[in-house]
Amino acid sequence: MSATSWNIIEQFLAALAAGGIELAKGERIIPDGKLHRVCLATDKPGQRTGWYRLHLDPPPAGVAGDWRTGCRVKWCATRPERLTTDERDALLRRIEQERATAQTEREAQHYEAAKRGAWVWKHAKPAAPNHDYLRRKGLEPGIARQRGDALVLPVLDFPGYLRGVQYIRPDGQKRFLSGMKKAGAFIPVAEKPDGKRQLWIAEGWATACTLQALRPLVCVIAGLDAGNLQAVATEARRRWPALDIVVCPDFDRAGRQKGQEAAEKARAKILPPPAEIPPGCTDWNDVMTARRQGVAHA
Repeated sequence: MSATSWNIIEQFLAALAAGGIELAKGERIIPDGKLHRVCLATDKPGQRTGWYRLHLDPPPAGVAGDWRTGCRVKWCATRPERLTTDERDALLRRIEQERATAQTEREAQHYEAAKRGAWVWKHAKPAAPNHDYLRRKGLEPGIARQRGDALVLPVLDFPGYLRGVQYIRPDGQKRFLSGMKKAGAFIPVAEKPDGKRQLWIAEGWATACTLQALRPLVCVIAGLDAGNLQAVATEARRRWPALDIVVCPDFDRAGRQKGQEAAEKARAKILPPPAEIPPGCTDWNDVMTARRQGVAHA
């Protein structure tokens, strides 16, 4: 790779870091104009929530983001006001072409992921009650199924169609079926939302299960992650304008920020964190687990 190419990549990485997107150590940029997934410095083991696309052809430009938080950074090697007419036209054509191509590719990926997810869900067995993840989180299997040593959870949309599945390994590593459409999708705890009972929207499935046990009269679902809370909450509001909706984000920075944004956009309430949060706890399942352990050690 030429020195010029390396310089463009360095500028791109600097722009991402300034915008709050930092790649994990060992990740590298491939400037081929294609969409790539990467591991971010903030990702947990097994996660790859980052993505990017970088072009070297004039004018060099790229875009990157974090699927979990929704953060997105655009970059161009030349300031917009300094672009020539030809460069500006070339950049606009590239953007329009990529947008159309990406939409077609996404729709095909979503369709195939739904087919694969349906097959996996059909052939998965009921989850073992002593599965390490369930035991550590203090959860019953509920709707969970199992394939190999991984839990399998159904990811649905509000009309009730299966979009894919989420896998959870015994050590807690989580992975969604590749190509699945996440926006506005959720994992149910028990019954699917019907617009009659108050709807609580948590981030992860373990947290949703914990809240459902604490509030059995409401319907609790998992919105998959902080970045998807708004899409789930606003879709629920669109379907049920008068429904009482409560957003239940994690306690970390991303959860608080995205949870507040989701509540505002969906005209929903927000569940505040407990008055006292035990060290290392970032969600309601962590809190309840810490309390159980405290009682057991007392």
